[in-house]
Formats: sequence, C-alpha cells, structure tokens
Amino acid sequence: MNKIKNVFQRSQKTVEERRPYQFIKRHSSVAARPSLIEITSEQPNASPAIELFDLSEIERPSYQAWWKDLDPFGHGKISNQAVLKFLSGCTLEDNKLEQILALFETAGDGLNQLQFFAMLRLIAHAQNGRKISKALVYLGGKE
Repeated sequence: MNKIKNVFQRSQKTVEERRPYQFIKRHSSVAARPSLIEITSEQPNASPAIELFDLSEIERPSYQAWWKDLDPFGHGKISNQAVLKFLSGCTLEDNKLEQILALFETAGDGLNQLQFFAMLRLIAHAQNGRKISKALVYLGGKE
C-alpha cells in the first residue's frame, strides 16, 4: 500500500502518453465529443476527467453517491488520503491501482468531482480485465 501512496503523491509526470492521445484522435469522429478531444490535446499530461452527463444511467447514481459520501460538505475536492482510503476497498491488485493513480499524479492535493468520476470508470474497466490507459476514461458511458 505504501507503494500506491508514493505513486499517487508524486507531483509531476514525465512520461508522455502518446498512445491514448492517438487513440482519442483516431476515434474522435465516432466515440468522443469534441470537448474531450480539445481537453486532451491541449493538456496531454492533465489528469483525466469526465462530465456528469458523460456517465451512463448505470454509472451516474453510484458515482454521485460515492462522491457525496467523500465530499459531504460540498468543498468540490476530496483529499488524497480520502481517495486512498476509498480505493482500499475496491478489490483491485496493487499494480493496477498504481497504474490508475499514476494517471492522476498531476491532480495535486486531491481530486475534483470530474477526476473522481474518471478514476471510478478506470477502476470499473480494470475490474473487467482491461489494460489500464487514459483512453479508457472515454470508453463507456452514454449509449
């Protein structure tokens, strides 16, 4: 678990993630909204984030309920400690959690709601056996 904390608490990410950017660019006309492309291309090292309206009808109530549990006073951000505590119950292997948390290193001292939703979607994909990548955030949702 200490290894997970170290990965998540790093402040800068130095590895450029070209593959997810290319995936989104290549599939933009089919799967992604233009605003997602703009966000990704302008800020390639930014933490992934998805809007509430991009969530599916199945995801939306659960993700909102978990957010309200972690941010009961409406501060708009949850601490890294709260995120780590929440993730300790998600039954994923440590190496998969490390890969997911590495995508959110640039988030700084916590996650906002949109980043939290993106993290939850990545966890769902990982639990279904998919290989972790930033592009997975934009797969799923509204159909």
